[in-house]
Amino acid sequence: MSSKFKQHAKSAWTLRLSSLACAVVLSGCVGGDMSDLENFVKTAHQDRKPEIEPLPEIPPFKAFEYEREDETDPFSAANIVSNDGDGRGVGVGKRPDADRRKEPLEKFPLDALRMVGTITKEGVPHVVVKTNEGTAVLATLGSYMGQNDGKIKEIVPEEQRVVLVETVLDPAGRWVTRDVEITIDES
Repeated sequence: MSSKFKQHAKSAWTLRLSSLACAVVLSGCVGGDMSDLENFVKTAHQDRKPEIEPLPEIPPFKAFEYEREDETDPFSAANIVSNDGDGRGVGVGKRPDADRRKEPLEKFPLDALRMVGTITKEGVPHVVVKTNEGTAVLATLGSYMGQNDGKIKEIVPEEQRVVLVETVLDPAGRWVTRDVEITIDES
């Protein structure tokens, strides 16, 4: 006989012997009296009851009723005070001229415009502005740009910057002016 056959026969014999030993051991568990175990399971925690804390009492919800007889309306625009100190907005009554003819740079928001350079023509400074559509427009003092009636009030070629004065509504609904500075975009 070959050694492989002997080895295979030995392992098969060992497997049969192990199976028989397991069967004998497990047969000892079958048919035994388990009434004491069943009795223990039934009576083990019979006298103990779990302790459960009572739920806290929740007070009933009472809605707030706002009565506006002598009090001011908290949502009124009159409650908003500007920071100029006198309670009035800067430039009150100075609304933009709605009848004025719009200039080409006014159809773009300021973030869609890029300052690409300055030039001086006949002693007057001009700014070259590129739109997000790729067109370049030449503007000078008094020209309008942006969607908030931004009027160019200063062009500083040495510092490559332009100062606009925009007219916008503040939170209280009053017309105010603010300065906006645009610098050259190197990108």
